[in-house]
Formats: sequence, C-alpha cells, structure tokens
Amino acid sequence: MNGFDRPASRHARKVFLLFLALIMAAGISLMPDSKTRVAEAAGTSVTSMTYFSSNDGPVISKSGVGSASYGFVMPVFNGGAATWNDVADDIGVKVKTGGNWVDIDSAGGYVYNQNWGHWSDSGIYGYWFMVSQTTEIQLYSKTSGVTLNYTLQFQNINKQTITSMTPQQGTQITAGYTGGAGINYPTFNNDSAVPYAAVADDLKVYIKSANSSTWTDLENNAASGWIYDNNFGQFTEGGGGFWFTVTESVNVKFESKTSSASVVYTIVFNQPSRNSYVLSSFDGTTTFTAGTNGSIAIPLPKIDGTPAIGTELGKFVYQINVGGQWVALSDSSLSQFVYANNGYNNMSDANQWGYWADYIYGLWFQPIQTDMQIRIGYPLNGQTGGSVGSNYVTYTFIGNPDAPRPDVSGQEDITVGTPSNSSIDGMDLFWQDEFNGTALDTSKWNYETGYYITDDPNSWGWGNAELEHYTSSTQNVFVQGGNLNLKAISDPKSFPQDPTRVAPYSSGKINTKGKLSLEYGRVDIRAKLPTGNGLWPALWMLPEDSEYGAWAASGEIDIMEAKGRLPGTTSGAVHFGGQWPVNKYLAGEYHFSEGQTFANDYHVYSMVWEEDNIKWYVDGKFFFKVSRSQWYSVAAPNNPNAPFDKPFYLIMNLAVGGYFDGSLSPDASDIPATMQVDYVRVYKEGNGGTTPVNEPVTGVTVTPSATQVEVGKSVQLNASVTSSNATNKNVTWSVSNSSIASVNASGLVTGLSAGTATVTATTADGNKTAVSTITVVPAPPVVYIIGDAVRGLKKSGNNLQFYVNGATFADLHYKINNGPQLNVAMTATGNGNYTYPVNNVQPGDTVEYFFTYNPGQGALDTPWQTYVHGVTQGTQEQ
Repeated sequence: MNGFDRPASRHARKVFLLFLALIMAAGISLMPDSKTRVAEAAGTSVTSMTYFSSNDGPVISKSGVGSASYGFVMPVFNGGAATWNDVADDIGVKVKTGGNWVDIDSAGGYVYNQNWGHWSDSGIYGYWFMVSQTTEIQLYSKTSGVTLNYTLQFQNINKQTITSMTPQQGTQITAGYTGGAGINYPTFNNDSAVPYAAVADDLKVYIKSANSSTWTDLENNAASGWIYDNNFGQFTEGGGGFWFTVTESVNVKFESKTSSASVVYTIVFNQPSRNSYVLSSFDGTTTFTAGTNGSIAIPLPKIDGTPAIGTELGKFVYQINVGGQWVALSDSSLSQFVYANNGYNNMSDANQWGYWADYIYGLWFQPIQTDMQIRIGYPLNGQTGGSVGSNYVTYTFIGNPDAPRPDVSGQEDITVGTPSNSSIDGMDLFWQDEFNGTALDTSKWNYETGYYITDDPNSWGWGNAELEHYTSSTQNVFVQGGNLNLKAISDPKSFPQDPTRVAPYSSGKINTKGKLSLEYGRVDIRAKLPTGNGLWPALWMLPEDSEYGAWAASGEIDIMEAKGRLPGTTSGAVHFGGQWPVNKYLAGEYHFSEGQTFANDYHVYSMVWEEDNIKWYVDGKFFFKVSRSQWYSVAAPNNPNAPFDKPFYLIMNLAVGGYFDGSLSPDASDIPATMQVDYVRVYKEGNGGTTPVNEPVTGVTVTPSATQVEVGKSVQLNASVTSSNATNKNVTWSVSNSSIASVNASGLVTGLSAGTATVTATTADGNKTAVSTITVVPAPPVVYIIGDAVRGLKKSGNNLQFYVNGATFADLHYKINNGPQLNVAMTATGNGNYTYPVNNVQPGDTVEYFFTYNPGQGALDTPWQTYVHGVTQGTQEQ
C-alpha cells in the first residue's frame, strides 16, 4: 500500500498522540526539509561516544521488501557532557565499502534526505538510513578521531499477495475519550511471520460511518476529510498498524487488491451518559506549579465522573480572576491571555493558552510568571450558553517569575497595498509587475525549463525528486485576467539525461535573474494557491551570483512555500551555512484564521529583508523572524551578514511531488492545478529606491463584463489596465445602486438585494473607465440537517422536513409543545426514501418525535428525539 508505507525517518511513531501538553506548551519544533541538517553550529570536540541504548547499536536488525529503514538515537557524547547541538559540526559519517571506511558523501549511492539523514523528535536527535543490504556505518570525530561503529543487518522479504486476513485483536475496538484508536495489522495468509511490508502493495484501507453504507478509500484522499498524519496514520510499535481519531463510531475495512480477502473492524466511540453535568477535578489536583519555561498543563474536569469528549469542549466556560473579578479567558482585553490554536507561539510575548489532547483533553498555559486563579465551568443543562451556576472547578497556578518571555521588538504588523494601489507610506516602489497584459513580460522574467539541474542523470527532479518538467508553453505559463497563471498538467516526457525516466507532469517556473535583483528591501506577492496532494507552490529567491559557494552556502530565501494538502498553512524560510550536505535551515509557519485558506482567496505574502534580520508576513500580519545572529556562511566566518548581504533574484514556480511533503503524488482530481499571481511588487525604504519610468494609461477593461451573484455572496471583478508598462495602474471602483450591491477597493462585489447594478472601474491616470453589469438574485434558503444518513429532519427557515432513507415503509410520530401525538404515514420519494413536512414552526417550539420504519429486516421504533426550533443545532447541508 504505497500511499501509506513511508520511510521512517523517526525512531518510532506515537500512536494516539495529538499534542502532548508539555510539548505544546514548550512550542512547536520546526523540522528541516530536503538536504538539511538539524543542529545549529557549535564548537565542541568529541572525546568519547557510547551507544544511547541497547536498541541503538551496535547491531540493529530489520527486514523489508527490497529495503528497510533504520533509525537510532545519537550516541552519548563526552560521557553526557555534550549534546548533539554542541558537537554537530565535529561529527562525520562513513560507510564500509570493499573493506574500507569511506566518507558517506564519497561512497556513491547515498543521497542526503533521500536514503539517509537526521531525524528530530521532541528534542531527541538521531540518524536514519534506508538500506537494501547489511551495511556498516561509522560515526567519527573530525578533530579527535574517536569512532563508533554500527551494523545495520538486513533480511530481504519477498512481496506477497494477500489470500487471507485474521484479526489479531478482535474486530471491535473502543476509542478513547479523544477518539483515538489503533488497529494492529491482521495476520496475513495465516502466517504470523508475514510482515505488513510484504503485502503493503496489495492492501487497501477503507472507512465509513457505522451508520453509512458508503466506503471511503483512504489512500491519497484528503478531499474526503481523512488526512494522513492528521486524523489517521500508521504506527510501528507491537508489529504496527493503523491509528485513527474519530468523532463517531466507524467501520474500517482492510481489503486485498487481488483477492476477495478482507476484514472489517468497528471502532466504537461511546457517547458518555450525562445526567447532572456536575464537574469534578480530574484526579483531585487543583494546584499546579509552572515549569522552568513557565508552562502549566491541566486536564479538563470530569463531567458526571467521566472525562469530556470532543463535542463537549465548546460548552466549557473558562474564566480567570483579575483583580477579584472573574472574566472570560477568551476576552483577551480583560484576561490578558491569547488563545493559540496551533500551540505556543514563541514569536509572541503574550500570555497564551490552548487545548492539548493525549487520551484525554486538557488546557495549557504559558508563560505563567505570577500566581493566579483559573476556573472552569459547565452548563447545568448541558447546553451551550446554559446557566453554569456554581458548577465550577477552581485551579490555583503558582507562577515562575524567572520564566522567559520572547523578545518581540520589531515584530509589528505592516501595511500592504491593494490590487489597485501599490503605494505604501515610507516605501518607494522599486519594481513591479501587475500582470495586466496578455503575455508574460520577458523584459522582466525568464522561463526556466527542463527536468534536470545538470547533465547528470542523478540530478532529475530538480534535486528534490520532483515530478514536473518546466516549459515555456502557454499551457503552463500564461497571463490572463490580470493574473499570472502557473499551471501543472498531465504531460509525460523523458529527457536525454535518462530516456527511461519520465516526468509525468509539466508546469511553469519563471525568474528575474539578470533582470531584477534585490539586496535588502521588501517583496510583496499577492497570490492564490492550488490545493491537492503533492502540490508545492513556491515564491522564493536565490543569489544572483553564488559568491560564497554552491547551495546553500550563498543562501536561499523562501518568501512562501505551501503544501497543497494543507491549505490552512504556509511557511517562510532561509537556507544558509555550508554547501550541501552541511547546510542549515530555519523556517516558520503561518496558520490562516478559521474559514480562510490559501486557496479560497488571494493573500499577500511579504518578506522584509534588512541588514540584520529577515521577517515574514501574510496579509500584513507578522509570523516569523530570523536574525543575523542565527545565520552564517562557512565561506565567510568573519562576516556576520553573510550570506544575506548580496543581491538575490525572484523565482516563482508550481512544483509537483518532491521531498517537501513526503514525495506525495497528486490524485487524478488534483491535476490540472494552477497558482495565480495578481502582482509582484518590490519596495525600498524611504527615497532610496528608483521609481519606475512614467508611462501613461491608454485604457482599461473589466472582467467579467457581466455576471450574476446571490444576495450575501461575492464575486471578484478584475481590471486590466493598458499599456502593460503603464506606471500608475491604480483604479477606483464604484457602483450605480448601493442598495443592490457594494464594491470594495479591490473590485470585490457583494450582492445586497435582488436587482441589477453597474460597477465601474476608473483609472487614476487618465480617468479611463470600464463597466460590468451585476445581476443580484435571491439566495436559496439554507438547509440544516439534524440527524444522520438514515433518519432525522431538515430545517429550512421555519419549515421542517422529516426523512427516513432505505426503508420499505416509514411512519412519523410527533407532538409539538407537548400537544397531542400525531401519527402520520410518510410520503415515498423513490429508492426507499420517505419524507413528511411540518411547516410554520415558531422559534422556541419543542417538537418531540420518533419513527417507525422497516429497513428490510423487520419494523422497528426509534427512540424519542427532541428538537427545539432556534436552539437545536444542525449541520449545514452541502
């Protein structure tokens, strides 16, 4: 099952871990990507090395199909007096070849981060190797000559197809309170000696709700909501298996691709029984002391004696005592605490809090420097917003006055321009491309083409095992509607370096080398990114001349990189240090607010580069900073600014596959994919830049010229100003009838009421105009579902429609506001489905109901259900 069977670059995978409390409170580890070492530079020499444990050498045995992945923890250095961070630059790796020890970079066949590298897990470091035969490895000190040898014993296993599967643990598994559950691999082919690796290519995994009949294929299917390493994945302990995080009872099916062999498991998620909703401390502990970093982690109180589940988290009430008054923890203006959804943000000096989950749910707080009291309450009726009364548990925090608080000087947000106005106070526009023409401006941009870095066949995939070749074709690079489009399509092609290797996709990549380079300043790029497995959009910079040596000794600046399967996150980074493989890497992530992704709207990705620091922003919001003290170049040890003191040029591309996101391949539905760029603007501070040469505007067009939008919805209009080299391409937007539609400064039109209006774009230079006719139509009513795939009701306004699916007959029994019980036959709508309407329900009305129906095995009565109009929450119908 190749979509899941990934090389293990860590020593072991934890099964049910979402976020450990202390790890969350301590911050998020930034993991390196391709060709990157973990540790920072230091100067300690190694005088001794011993194995970390008996599991970490001298002999490590594994088996696998063709190859196996090995991992071991770094040895104990200098009797424990030195850490990996201290000695990293003194440690080298050798491989025994032909009876001789050879440096791994010279041994042939070893590529860093492809078949060997470093791993890091919660502050523990180690090496990993992928080998296909028994291999001897030696760690050595470059200064003292001290060595430590490892033997990686390998036993090859032949691939098999699956003829039978027998569960090892029974077919019913009960999930924990956070929804975590693990399923061990079954016994394959009635032989416990057959490992998962032998049959992985023949195994498919499916999942479905226990109340559904439709199976979902989990392999590379993020669109289904099941995302690998997010809410399901694999573990290696105890023979290995799959782990899941569920919110309801589900069925999981393992099935052979080649035979009828299959096994179905049920993961039962038990809804706890609640009566009085009384809280009690989890284990009797209500006083907590902050650690050295100021972190405190507490388990949530029990409700009626059992832990809380995920659907109950939003009902808790969190308060903090401020000056003798209890105030909401979520009100940051009063509580002085900020909610951190993605763990502790060490670039913020705010008091922060959030959730953790490790079998149970809890809260973390950091940094707690002073004593304080927190209390947690729960509504006595179990309903969101209900009265809590005295149903609280109060906690006392003992602060650590010496706990560190991050230095946030120079981390303020910045102002960004608009699509129609590039001006920013205090900044001079140095260079720009608004992409308002009909073709790429080759006076500003170069095409990059091909699939290989050099003539070396091993340099395929741009050194990152990417799957796309780049072209200058208008299929892959084109300007349309005021946007640059970089498009990846299915377009297999081979190249002379290795005619047997096929690049299955083509895409677009452009740069400004030799036409624009920047040393210090600011870059703003407004772009909309695609989603999909294995998609890798990137906006980045490389040095015009590699004066400090090959990558990454001369540096790299990543303005924005994204993983297509994770549309809520982008990142920024710098690469520096020495030439690969002794390069270094620092990165930070930006997490979009709820409801926002990099795909559902355009966002401005900014990088501000100063002599002593580089900072990153999204839509003007600061999220990451690297200071001069953190970077260096081995080629210029006495130059604190190197390598980021030379001119760099811009690059934009849409890659497919590659190491950045675990060498994932896109699904068929993910291709074609397009990255759209609205503008690229380069600024210099004050008056130090060069204003572009003035060229007048000759005209403007608006697309679309006519369109329809629903009330409450929006549509984006785009103004294309000619000529393409016009200096001032700013436009203003206006609407003929502001009661029908509104338009903002970016040309985003929102429908207000039914009717027709005209939106006009007017150029600031020359007052040229163009219009678009907007027809606003009423929005369809929103339908909410209270029920499941089999039975329930749908609410639209004040009307209810009860439904039963998959039955031979169905009756509805109901009463409103405790009135007389009505018993009605539901109306058949085809395919075994039945409905019955109850209209004109008023806010506050209580409807009690149950169904009698025959799903095919005999008639049954469902339990009574209660619906309160305007109170009972449902799920919006898609």
